[in-house]
Order: sequence, then structure tokens, then C-alpha cells
Amino acid sequence: MQTITETVAPAAPRARSTKRTVLITLAVILGCAGIAAATGGLWVKHTFYPSPIHPVSLTAAEKAEFDSKLQALNNPAAIPADEANRTIIVNEREVNAYLAQQQLGENVEVKFGEGSVSAAVIFQAPEDFPVFPNQKIRLRFTFGTSLTPEHKLSLKLDDLSLGGISLPNSWIGDIKGVDLVAENVESDPALQKFLAGIQSMEIHNGTLRLVLNK
Repeated sequence: MQTITETVAPAAPRARSTKRTVLITLAVILGCAGIAAATGGLWVKHTFYPSPIHPVSLTAAEKAEFDSKLQALNNPAAIPADEANRTIIVNEREVNAYLAQQQLGENVEVKFGEGSVSAAVIFQAPEDFPVFPNQKIRLRFTFGTSLTPEHKLSLKLDDLSLGGISLPNSWIGDIKGVDLVAENVESDPALQKFLAGIQSMEIHNGTLRLVLNK
């Protein structure tokens, strides 16, 4: 009588499986560390060794349109009485191009949000600056902006951030929430006259909308 011998497949070596798991884990950890180091390096360069902001330049057609808006702001009495003609919409691109004309385009960039204005500013921190004195840094200021029914411009600092990190209010002289232009408006007749010519002001993503008084 013939005896049938059963054969059993050998089990996969456990040591080999464990080694592979360890290698994969190490690779993931090292990969994450590399990404973090690269990201940190970019953050430091962007914040403490910032390259100049690329100035905005308008096309000939855009410049002509913006110039007409500036003329309307300077002489609202010359505009027809209907609201459509007395509504002026200024966009971020026009504002940043104007800053470039004032030789500020490499150091300041403005953005409009919903009811707010933010500005990225590259500057040399003074000796008495609370963080990183004498260091060239990039900061972002965010202002809540509105025009009251009494035609008073309100510009309150909502936040000041360094590399996306909000600085404590105590570090910046407790100026968050303070109306930074109220005193200047009261003491500047030219600015008072300019604001008196504005019926309403709205800030939306990318645009500033002004309706001028008749």
C-alpha cells in the first residue's frame, strides 16, 4: 500500500517582513522630515530674506481707465448726476500699479478682502522693533475698513502677522482694534473734503467700490 506524504508550504520568513516594514516606516519618516525642512527653509527665506515684490504695470488701456477714475475722484462735481456714472470701482491691480508709480511697488502689495484691506510690507525693522530688530522682514497688515454715515473713515488694525503667525497685541503697542486714521482725518482739511465727496464705500474681494456724492 502506497503512503501519501502531505507537503506543507513553508511560512514566509517573519524577519524579512518585519525588516521591510521598518524600512518603509523609516522612509516615510525621513520623507516627512525632508518636506518639513524644505518648507521651513522656504518660510525663513520668504519671511526674513524676502525677494522684492514684482511691481504691477498697467497696459495703456488700463492706465487710461484708471486715470479717468482718479480724475473723477479729484473732481466729482464734473460727473453726471446719475449713480451709475458716480460709481467708481478700483481694483487691486490699479492700486498696486499706483504704488509702483510712487516707487513702493517692490515693498508693498495691497489686497482687498470682504470689508478689509491687507498689505504685505517688506521693510528693515528698526532697532526698537519687538521682534528681529535690524532684520529685513516681510509683514502682513490686515485692516478693517469702513466709512461711517458721518463720512468718517475708519481704519482699524485687525492683525499683524509675521510669516503667517499673528503677533501678540502687547508686542506691537496694543494697537489692534485702534482706529489709526481718526486723528489724522480730524486734523487734515484736504482729507475731510475728499471724504465729504464720498457717499458710500464698499470693499469686496479684489475691488473697492465708491459712490460719490452729487
